[in-house]
Amino acid sequence: MAFFRSILSALLISAVAAPSPRVAVAIVRPDGYIVPFAAYDGQRWTRAWPEANEAPDGILSVESIRSIWRENGEPVPKIWRVWPASGAPSVEAHVSGADDVDAHCSGQIALKTDLPKVTMEHPLKFGIAVDSSIVAVSTVEEVRPSDSNWASAERAVLAKFAALERAQANRERQQMPREVPEPVAHIAALYREARSARSLLYFEAEKKYRTPRDPRDEQCTALTVMTGWLVTTDAGAVSLADPKLFLTDCDAKEFRTVLPLAVIRVSGRSFWVLQEHGYEDETYLIGEVRHGHVRYPIEVNGGGC
Repeated sequence: MAFFRSILSALLISAVAAPSPRVAVAIVRPDGYIVPFAAYDGQRWTRAWPEANEAPDGILSVESIRSIWRENGEPVPKIWRVWPASGAPSVEAHVSGADDVDAHCSGQIALKTDLPKVTMEHPLKFGIAVDSSIVAVSTVEEVRPSDSNWASAERAVLAKFAALERAQANRERQQMPREVPEPVAHIAALYREARSARSLLYFEAEKKYRTPRDPRDEQCTALTVMTGWLVTTDAGAVSLADPKLFLTDCDAKEFRTVLPLAVIRVSGRSFWVLQEHGYEDETYLIGEVRHGHVRYPIEVNGGGC
């Protein structure tokens, strides 16, 4: 019996001592370059790479670039696993150097790879890449209006939309248009983790008015946009998390939205890789929803004007 207890004790100690998987995440650009931005050490997220506008002068050497690998005395990975946002099978990307590339009106240090160039519309992101082959990655899919999740999501959003809109208008000291009949808000986009029945949902909803915000521009009518997350409880109810309201117009200059690119599972936790973009800038984020609350442990400047 003592022998078996010692074996069991050794196994438990080994399991506790086993290090958590480390992973770095990069944004994959359609021009074939990848931009690392975040690294997870099993406990916390940190910046992995220079932000936009931090490109050094002179010739770029991969190992001379300030990075999480240089801090740890390690080489920058030469092989990355790429997960296209389209849901296509993952592929390997091989790094051959580094360049200073355009990022809106900024410069961005990026890793040059053997990925082929593709043509895409804005937002110009092909997907993500990770430097680990053992970390689970899932793609994100757009939910169709015919899906049963769409109706339940829209009910949950509309139940809160009017009150949150009034509160935001009061904070900004804006007078909202009074129209009869009053326009009805609706979901414009809905995202979930692919092939996951209990996935979180990220949504964009909007309420279009007939009245312009600026009387000098009658063709550009007022618009309220709401973004956020929807969490399904164990009882099957759908609740709202981290809602954001934007009082804008047809130009949507005040509007910031998020494009979910992938979901990473590591150390028993699920993290969403996100690209937030505004009128002339973008930010890369890691998001985590736990117990109905959303936290963003890291946000990295992706360029702007």
